[in-house]
This record gives sequence, C-alpha cells and structure tokens, in this order.
Amino acid sequence: MNQFVLAFPIPVAVDEVFAITENVKVAADAKSVMIPGCSVLFNVVRQPASPDVLDIFKERNDLTEDEEKAIVSHKSLLFLLGNVKSMNDVEMVNVAISKMFAAGAAGVYMQQSGTAWTADAFEDQFGDGEYPMDAWINIIEGEDDKTLYTLGLATFSLPDLCISTSIEDPEEALLMAADSLFGDGIPAKSGSVIDWGEGEKYVLRQELKGLFSKDAPEYNKQGLLRIVKK
Repeated sequence: MNQFVLAFPIPVAVDEVFAITENVKVAADAKSVMIPGCSVLFNVVRQPASPDVLDIFKERNDLTEDEEKAIVSHKSLLFLLGNVKSMNDVEMVNVAISKMFAAGAAGVYMQQSGTAWTADAFEDQFGDGEYPMDAWINIIEGEDDKTLYTLGLATFSLPDLCISTSIEDPEEALLMAADSLFGDGIPAKSGSVIDWGEGEKYVLRQELKGLFSKDAPEYNKQGLLRIVKK
C-alpha cells in the first residue's frame, strides 16, 4: 500500500520542538509520533522552510491576507507519513490534521495527490466528516477538456478514475465512486457496477492509456478506470 505524505508549514524552526497537544510534542530529531484520537502511526520528517509553499497553496485556495501571511512566515515544514487501510483510518487522520491546525500549522499539502488546504478551507469543507476521502483526492482536466481524472487514489490501493465532462456533476461522480470503492468495498475492476439508487447506476471500464507515463511520479500502477453511466 502506498503511503501518504502530509506537509504542514509550521511556525517553529526545524530545530525546535513543535507542540501538537500539551502532552504530544515533536522534537527536532523525532522519527515518529502518535496523535491523540488517531491510531495511525505517523513517521516524521522535519525540513527547513520553503519559499515554494506559497505558490502551492495559491493554486488551490483563495487565500486571505492572514492566511498568506501565515504561510509566507512559516519557519519550517513538518511531514507526517503513514498508511490508511480503512475509512476509519482516513477519518482519524483527518482528526489528526485538525489537531495540527489547532497547534498552529497554516495548512496541509497532500503530496500524494497534489492537493493543498488552508486550515479554514479544510475545516469548512470537511469538518463534518461526511465524505472523509474528498480532501485527499485531486481532480484534474485532461488535455482534450472532455475528461476529468482523479489523482491520489493509489494511497488507497485503488486505480485512479476518469469520467466524461458531459456527465452531470462529473466531479461529484468521481468522488462518490472513490468513496464507494474504498468505503463500500465495491471491486475496483472493469465491469463493476456502482448503484447510487433512484435508477442512477454507473459501470467501471478499464482504460488502456492514462495521463502519465510509468516513470512519472503521478503514475498509478493500479491502473485507470472510466466511469460510464449505465
């Protein structure tokens, strides 16, 4: 299973202790950490501040003046790495992300999918926990402007998904399909049917060619499935 990589711009230097809670603190030489409310073990990497972080967050967020200031003034990056095996794991990691924000992290960059969320954007969109995977999935447009693709499903040991933009609410369909495959255990293979009720059914079809070559970091060795309305 591919690990996730979460990068947090934080307000303390790389050689200083970062307190996540009163009792959980990440030292400069920490190799791992457990965060209360989350049973997923995180491996830890500390790195100096990076000027490129602001552009990453600007691509994904309409930053307020305070958010931009917090990201620009970050003093180091704290990386949390791990694996999720179930939807419960995803929910718990989301709780851990929220605790990182409460401790002063300005946002989170999810390296495995290329998504980035400020603290407020994450809480506004995913705070209710109804669709815990959504924050982890990036959706991009193909070169022909006729197809949308997911990035990041390799983290869940799933193939990435694609769908025609002619289908109503294609982004929602991609997110719901990913949730059905990982959360409901629908087989991620060609021919599987996803039934969302009220006569709305979709079938998965194997795509022979994806967006990325095998040597690209975005390449998903699990493959690519197309969602087709049945």
